[in-house]
Amino acid sequence: MILHTLLLMPLLAPAVSPRLAARESLASDLNAFTSPGRIYRAVVEYETGNSEFVPFRRFELQTADGRTVYARQGDGHTVLDISDQGTVVGIDFDGPVSGRARLHFYGPDGAKRGTAEVGFLKSRTFSADGSVYGVDDGRSGVRLFRPDGTELYNLGRANRFELSGDGRTAALALDEVVVFFRDGKEASRHPLSSPLVRDIGLSQDGSVAAWADRFRLCIYGVRDRRLLAEQAAPEAALRFISVSVSSEGHLIAAGLDVDGGRGSPDRHRRGRVMVMEPTGTVLWQQELDYDNWNFTVPWVEFAADNSLIVKTADHMLRYEY
Repeated sequence: MILHTLLLMPLLAPAVSPRLAARESLASDLNAFTSPGRIYRAVVEYETGNSEFVPFRRFELQTADGRTVYARQGDGHTVLDISDQGTVVGIDFDGPVSGRARLHFYGPDGAKRGTAEVGFLKSRTFSADGSVYGVDDGRSGVRLFRPDGTELYNLGRANRFELSGDGRTAALALDEVVVFFRDGKEASRHPLSSPLVRDIGLSQDGSVAAWADRFRLCIYGVRDRRLLAEQAAPEAALRFISVSVSSEGHLIAAGLDVDGGRGSPDRHRRGRVMVMEPTGTVLWQQELDYDNWNFTVPWVEFAADNSLIVKTADHMLRYEY
């Protein structure tokens, strides 16, 4: 990947001057299962499988520098989710036809803490602090669990969902509205102009949210129940792919990709990452070139150490600010 010259906006805030601090290849299978902040990773050995899934023979949880935390037998798991606190959810997935799954919750010491059944496995995520694990069960709705497998709430059906960093706020995008829940109870809602929400981000305490469809980014004050800003894509050919809100809610990041028609030489080969204030004022932006593309990149995520992670299909970039 070739990075274009850094584009700094005239209104760049002194506190936001990201610099590229690391560039890492994502080509290795070693990176298939990592925690969001890449604090932990799992090295996996596979059994013989079939066209629907391949179970693990064994997996080993390691720290980012390669130190072994523990190793376990695969126990039929086919997917792993890892929190930055070392909690692991091993998933026995029946395959895409039935969609059924069984969740196995492991503590940072590798001891099994609980299990849960899912009717149809869709998206899932840990909260940033690892206190809540959320699963979109296609048969019964968005379900939230403690790290020991105890179910906290079922928030109902959604097209997409996200958790705040502390796990107490959940945002659910439906066809016509985004609904926010606090500790399992509805706290706020806002109508949508498009049902095709591609990504949602929440601050650590859930007070600031951002979501995007292909053409528009919306920034919302959850506690005040009001829209703070709307941001259109800065170029006609750019489409929003991903959004993230910093832990304090002071910064919003967006990843965009060029999708300007089949004849365009830049189509799915050029993208952009932007950082803005909750008012929508753009503080910084960086253009990206890449050879490989899929519909989830450029992916952006603020990390707890005042850094911004940007992923393409080939690389992970870490910017410090």
